[in-house]
Amino acid sequence: MALSINIAKAQKSKTKKQKAVTEEEVVIDKFAKYVLEEKEYDFGVMNENGGLLIHDFPIKNTGNIPLIIKDVQPECGCTRTEWTMQPIAPGAVGNIKAVYNPMGRPGGFRKAITIFTNAEREQVQIFVKGTIAPSKYQFGSTYTYQYGYLAVNNNTFKFNVYGSNADSTLLKMYNLSNKKIQIKRIETPPNIIVTGQEYEMRPNTDLDLQIKYWPRHKGDLGDFSQEIKIYTNDDSLPVKLIYVNATVREDFSHLTPKELKKAPKITIDKVLHDFGDIGHKDSAVTNFIITNKGKTDLIIRKVKPSCNCVNVEMETMVIKPRKKAKLNVDYTSFNVVGLDIRGIKIISNDPNNSELNVTIRANIVR
Repeated sequence: MALSINIAKAQKSKTKKQKAVTEEEVVIDKFAKYVLEEKEYDFGVMNENGGLLIHDFPIKNTGNIPLIIKDVQPECGCTRTEWTMQPIAPGAVGNIKAVYNPMGRPGGFRKAITIFTNAEREQVQIFVKGTIAPSKYQFGSTYTYQYGYLAVNNNTFKFNVYGSNADSTLLKMYNLSNKKIQIKRIETPPNIIVTGQEYEMRPNTDLDLQIKYWPRHKGDLGDFSQEIKIYTNDDSLPVKLIYVNATVREDFSHLTPKELKKAPKITIDKVLHDFGDIGHKDSAVTNFIITNKGKTDLIIRKVKPSCNCVNVEMETMVIKPRKKAKLNVDYTSFNVVGLDIRGIKIISNDPNNSELNVTIRANIVR
């Protein structure tokens, strides 16, 4: 009898423990958790007329609920900030951008930036610092960005390419330092070539490098982003990153007036679809009707959504004259609450409208 009672008590205790574990598993965290990969950034020695100093601080959500950056307040008006406004999902990474204006502020600086979140520790500070050297040179429209002791005319270049043709531009560099700066090597993707007549600059001199861009792959149309790395002996910032953005379009310049008159013509029944309210992580589907009002086949080269939360499928990639085809769109909400807007780019062989943009939107509710 005692043995039976003990067994019953053990089973009851086990049941209570299982219930406690089950209840513990469904507890929702009250506070968000995050990690700042970097809490202080040193710009080094910068020229006061070299332009705005910009640095990004990644912030990763390491918790189980969305991380919300409520506000970001810089210490003074010399610094401004931008940050990820939408809730950051668990495992996702947001960003806090610090922009410091060195104009008229020679000397050392260390500025605090206070971040307000829905974490248990509501406030935390990050810092930007550096030394601003009084400039002997007035940089205007030519040199607008500074990389350590090198001033450049730009750090982001935009190329427009048609067909398999190339586009090119000049990267202008100016040595702000009191020593010779050498370009040791330049790393580029296979479709980009950077060349120059010289690869070193004496103090207070400049040089030009030509950047030449070709499409990455034949027939690959749309928008692309790549990087160029320039390695130097500039101790303050040895590697200079140059960002390359390109739009590759089909080349219609060879078409005769007669061919243009018979060209395909793309039209669509709507440019915006509103799903209205949908639940978090729920899916919704719609379709767009594409019509070819031209006199030759309309070929859909590519359909590219702005994020992987949108899946697209064309009923057919070739639409005969006066015929229609469906573009099926499957949207799944994720990592957001509230209004979510996504774009879809349709690239075709219509010489007058080769890129057609449509939009879908939804209000995500929990």
